[in-house]
Amino acid sequence: MDQAAPTGKVRRSRFWLYTPFVLLLLLAIAWSVAWFVIRGRTAEALDGWIAAEARKGREWTCGDRTIVGYPFRIEIVCNSLDLKRGAVVASFGRTEAVAQVYQPRRVIVEMAGPLRVSDGTVTVNGRWDLLQASINTSQSGLQRLSLAANAPQVTVTGLGGGEIAGSGKHLELHVRPNPSRRGELAGDVAASVTEARIPILDALVGGQEATNLNADITVTQADGFKGGTIAEELELWRNAGGKLDVLMLSATKGARQIETKGELRLDDQHRPTGQLTIAAAGLDGLLGNLTGGRIGGNLLGMLLGQGPRANAAQPNAKPQLATLPPLRLENGFLAVGPFVIPNVRLQPLY
Repeated sequence: MDQAAPTGKVRRSRFWLYTPFVLLLLLAIAWSVAWFVIRGRTAEALDGWIAAEARKGREWTCGDRTIVGYPFRIEIVCNSLDLKRGAVVASFGRTEAVAQVYQPRRVIVEMAGPLRVSDGTVTVNGRWDLLQASINTSQSGLQRLSLAANAPQVTVTGLGGGEIAGSGKHLELHVRPNPSRRGELAGDVAASVTEARIPILDALVGGQEATNLNADITVTQADGFKGGTIAEELELWRNAGGKLDVLMLSATKGARQIETKGELRLDDQHRPTGQLTIAAAGLDGLLGNLTGGRIGGNLLGMLLGQGPRANAAQPNAKPQLATLPPLRLENGFLAVGPFVIPNVRLQPLY
């Protein structure tokens, strides 16, 4: 009987020794059950969203859909992703959307190419090495969309002026609703492309150097994609009084530089109209191309401080930006200050 008490003490101490492991196992089981419940609700929510989009005329198709990511993520994988609305059809390659269980309103998306978008007339084809996007939402809707792509390549056909092609080393795009201009349905767009290769720009400006592009723009009446052709979408935007507030648009191509600010709209003939303030350097070749002759281009360039003598004192120095008179787009013509640029007519966009 003297040995019974110690034996009970040993058994009680072993029970408490294993208790943390038992609790951990129970926690893992509970978390697993919770994850599968969240997974099921995610599938239901996705099906409901696709059905709601279909009622609005946007038909999404997620090929071979799977939902994985256990234990801390929810990852939706589509081996192909297609969108159809009206005449517009878009298709992507394998698409993965990932959200952390504890942060469901921030979604990271990775898309594989190729991209093809067509409205039956205009077709856009795109490829890239890596494309990732982040989407931040709240109960009120989209808060911010950011996109980054390595080695993007884009080709546009069907515009009537021949094929437009371009490529670059890196692309970034950021979109958000403008919180101070909600009444105008305004959205802010910031974009940049490094080491862009655009043949049509080479032919216009001259030189084979890569171009670095940066844009900071606010678009009013940006209330969403209605599903029509590009022409129909632009006409809806124009009738709603939409405009582009160009906060900054800059391009650097070798010694050629330009920075632009201003406002643009579409007139009744569907041509760009508005006024831009420009600071530039090294654009005498562009002026010559626009005027259709070297003499006229040199004369106008010298009057605007862009002629061949502008940097003669320091031939190896980096060109300094010179402020040009305002550039007006009006009734299909381009005018720099009091000078209407000859041989240039702005054509309707659609």
